[in-house]
Amino acid sequence: MPNGNAPGVPAVPSYEGVPSTLPSRDVDPVRSPDDPRPDSSSSGEGFSSSTTGLDRVLPPPETDADRDKGGKGRLAPEHQETAAEDETVGAYYLSIKNWKGALSRFESAVVLDPENPEVYWGLGEAQRHLGKFAEARASYQKLVEYDPDCKHAKEAKKILKEPEMANAPTASATKP
Repeated sequence: MPNGNAPGVPAVPSYEGVPSTLPSRDVDPVRSPDDPRPDSSSSGEGFSSSTTGLDRVLPPPETDADRDKGGKGRLAPEHQETAAEDETVGAYYLSIKNWKGALSRFESAVVLDPENPEVYWGLGEAQRHLGKFAEARASYQKLVEYDPDCKHAKEAKKILKEPEMANAPTASATKP
């Protein structure tokens, strides 16, 4: 708390010739007084609250070519998920033993590409490591069914003979 014994507050220097407030006509608090004043007759190049120049900021108006093929008035998505992308990320997750992440990506991939045996391999591996033996068994069987000569078919057949797979109930029997 200040008292009468406190040292005095230093005097604020005075800047002679510099106005303490903005000129009355200048309503732009961001513009420096040293900047040239925008010409009121310019074509929107300066700062203004008008809508001039919005075409540089806003996206172009929607056209029929932008609409999806269903014609329901929705815009087509900018990023379309691909099964190959899901398979690549799922394989990465398998390599780092992130079984839940791999399962999620391969479940997405199987929706987009249900006849790809590599997707079923990834599904089976993730399911097996998560202890979902019935689902893994069904995935490995699909793999062998779709392409008995693919690079993972031999290993899938070997895994299907393992006791935990051979004794696993069918996937439909485990669902309520």
